[in-house]
Amino acid sequence: MSNLLKFSIAPAVEATEAPPIPRAQAWGREYLNSPTYGDLLDLSQGVPKNAPHPSVLEALAGSSSDPLSARYGPILGELALREAYAEEIRKQYQLPSSSSSSSTTSTSHKGKGTVNFDDFSITTGCNMAFLVLIMALCPSGNSSVMIPLPSYFNQMMVFSLQGVKPIYIPGDSMNGFKPDIQAARNYLSDVNEQGKPKMIVLVSPNNPTGAVYSHEELKEWYDLAKKHGMALVLDETYRDFVEDEQGGRGVPHRLFEEEDWRETLVCLGSFSKGYRIPGHRLGSIIASPALLKHVTTISDCMQICAPRPPQIALSPLLPSLRSDLEESSKALSHRRHLFVDVVNQVQGWKVTSIGGYFAYVSFPKEYIHASANVGLKRKRLGSEDISLILAKRFGVVTLPGSFFMPDLKDDEIWEKDVLKGGEGLREDIWLRFAVANVGDEVILKLGPRLEEMNKLMGIGELSKTE
Repeated sequence: MSNLLKFSIAPAVEATEAPPIPRAQAWGREYLNSPTYGDLLDLSQGVPKNAPHPSVLEALAGSSSDPLSARYGPILGELALREAYAEEIRKQYQLPSSSSSSSTTSTSHKGKGTVNFDDFSITTGCNMAFLVLIMALCPSGNSSVMIPLPSYFNQMMVFSLQGVKPIYIPGDSMNGFKPDIQAARNYLSDVNEQGKPKMIVLVSPNNPTGAVYSHEELKEWYDLAKKHGMALVLDETYRDFVEDEQGGRGVPHRLFEEEDWRETLVCLGSFSKGYRIPGHRLGSIIASPALLKHVTTISDCMQICAPRPPQIALSPLLPSLRSDLEESSKALSHRRHLFVDVVNQVQGWKVTSIGGYFAYVSFPKEYIHASANVGLKRKRLGSEDISLILAKRFGVVTLPGSFFMPDLKDDEIWEKDVLKGGEGLREDIWLRFAVANVGDEVILKLGPRLEEMNKLMGIGELSKTE
């Protein structure tokens, strides 16, 4: 119990790690006290660099000033937005037209292999969508969920808050951190019905690694979930940045073409990234209306309705914003390729995986045993040490890979909750770089800073003496 309070905090809340991004950003602020190398290069958070499209800003101004938008709205979202967004998903995923009109109340969905407006719920951001889903599907205290490792920290925080046990599927660092589906198959073949996880959670493009799953890979995971009677939860926050062969917006997958997708698949989305409105907090759930019925119950207790001004503003604009999304996707594709070129030219640094908003990068292994170079007396340095040094001394703010892992020192977790093959992840030699919140000019400044970091850690001197 806090000395400042006369009451206690729920144990699950006290046991949950605090949001980590502010900690990394604080390291960057220390650099600004003496910015030796110039401007701060903040590559820590996955936020859009550019402002929303001018038409969105204009529409937001209008809808925010409308007294009607200050009233409560529909729990699952504005009907106009659900219909419009369903059409955008059909366009992006190359699906046939809706089989039911907006006036249809039946949930029989005779037209299969597509999405309809009543498959959609609008939430106050994608993080809330994930929390709602966990509350709907996972009884607290006796549920588990399968999720790849490294894992997005907000999802791990939700598991902790809700008393849900994560079963970590190790990502393969030699294969772009794609999770090992055979390890998942082996686990599910051995677990009894009572101990079976409630869902498999995948994020594509991934946060933190940037890994992008092909349709064939996702279909394997879909089939596995379907075989074992589990939900496949696909977080597609960065779906607008899946590349086609020309670097533009591609088709993220073809699972919606499955006739019975509603029985297994749940897709989460965000308006924050593609439409560049993270502060307006809009997310989405695409799922069977049979599930959304229960989402309605939970959402009414948490939000009543998602923010109405952005819903009202976006509803008529979505078709006109397709070209803007295409341009944004191509620009980010160019930046990702530039990032790979810049980072891989620096000795010992390697982009292990990249996609969407993020790159997962390994730093030189020599750093691990270079504590004396930075005045520390330790057997080894980990990713948090390297991220801190890079921020405070060189003005490059990243997130350490340890932020996306369970406690690296907790042998029990790694033995019981991480499936076979995960031990190599404890090597802890990776950093996450966010590449969407900066311009190309920042990426070009990154290389020289990493070179300076190498000099501090003795890498340049080592190569000269060999």
